[in-house]
Amino acid sequence: MKPNQLATLVLRLLGIYCLVQVIPAASIFTSVIFSALNGVSGSISMAILAALFLILPIVIGVLLITRSVPWSEKLIPNNASDGNISAVSFEQVQMLAFAVSGILIFAGTLPQLFSSIFNLLHSLSPENSRNADLVHNSPYLIEYAVGTLLKAALGLWLFFGAQGFANFWRSLRNFGTPKPPQS
Repeated sequence: MKPNQLATLVLRLLGIYCLVQVIPAASIFTSVIFSALNGVSGSISMAILAALFLILPIVIGVLLITRSVPWSEKLIPNNASDGNISAVSFEQVQMLAFAVSGILIFAGTLPQLFSSIFNLLHSLSPENSRNADLVHNSPYLIEYAVGTLLKAALGLWLFFGAQGFANFWRSLRNFGTPKPPQS
């Protein structure tokens, strides 16, 4: 299997993983829609948030499946995969491992990302400014939202910068190794 083929396979598997993550969100979406139809207060914003929970993993999964070939070529450049080479090198496996880690971190962060932003906006709204508990917890909500944004950014950075991370990882291996004396 060529390195580009392996990268394409991994990206497609990640796309399937994102689509499988939608299954539990579908049940939450139906219960939120049911409460919105019954006129529960605040359920319209929750329905919009639930729709984002449902739609965004579907979009990411479909993009990973349909764009896997160009993205695999970006992860593993064409000069790294000659037509004669059929084996995958350890460095290429490291790049794919960082890319997979990035997608898993980003996909796992999506529910936290939307909920933290929603909670932050909800606590900062003027109608909730009189509620002492929300005003007291507002700095913690800001810290949580910023931390979640940083986690999502790290996931995307690991995915799109997988080659740089793999190169850095290899350089760390040689960093503390003493050089043999020159003769």
